[in-house]
Amino acid sequence: MHNLFIHGTLRRGCSNNNLLSGADFIGSAETAEDYALFMVDKKPLITKRPVSKIKGDVYSITEEMMTMVDRLKGNPRINKREVVSVKLEDGKTIEAWLYFHIHPLRNSVLIESGDYTEKKA
Repeated sequence: MHNLFIHGTLRRGCSNNNLLSGADFIGSAETAEDYALFMVDKKPLITKRPVSKIKGDVYSITEEMMTMVDRLKGNPRINKREVVSVKLEDGKTIEAWLYFHIHPLRNSVLIESGDYTEKKA
């Protein structure tokens, strides 16, 4: 099983959350470190530029689900999966996989709050 930090369309209530059907929801969380969340063509992408904590959800997923999410995220060609520390709402810090965008961003809009759900209109 893998802990996966979700920051965009895979979050609860968002368009791709059904892809995580059967996964165990661990809780809402935010990254321990500051990163940058951008919207590019309606896709939320994270870079390592330190701007703010990124808000999201953590799921415990199977190896099969991880392979599916890797394909969706284009790992490692478009986004690269790395382990980061995330802080759950109860204050507990755990390690989870997070996808970082690895190419220069064009026509991007910074989401300064780090919360995709504020900008998903």
